[in-house]
Amino acid sequence: MSLLVFLAVTWLMTLKIMQLDAPAKVGEAMQVTWIAIAFYAATLILALLRVKSSYYLLAVVIAVYTVGFVGMISTMFLNSDAEILVKLFVSAVAAFGILVNVYWYILAFRLRAALQHDTFQRRINKQKGLRR
Repeated sequence: MSLLVFLAVTWLMTLKIMQLDAPAKVGEAMQVTWIAIAFYAATLILALLRVKSSYYLLAVVIAVYTVGFVGMISTMFLNSDAEILVKLFVSAVAAFGILVNVYWYILAFRLRAALQHDTFQRRINKQKGLRR
């Protein structure tokens, strides 16, 4: 979801209606699209392969794209001559992306806590000679 929202805002920024001081070009948007897909795909593939550090890498990727959303919002208000409704729409979509990313962090930390608790319980049971 994070990737889709990021790409949506990226492509919105290429539209002439945005009236950016330095308009985003389609070629740049294509490059950003492929890089974003590669980053997300690489971390998700590592997660599917059960590489433990993949979740930390994905956290970094999501943090980078969260900063990107903040940059998009500031660009709309500082470097755009578009109508206020256009600015608010694009900013709302970017803000939704930030919320999606924050929610991902909440879920990831809950999952991490649950996994740590499970690992801790297994160690205790192993020490007691019990099996799970």
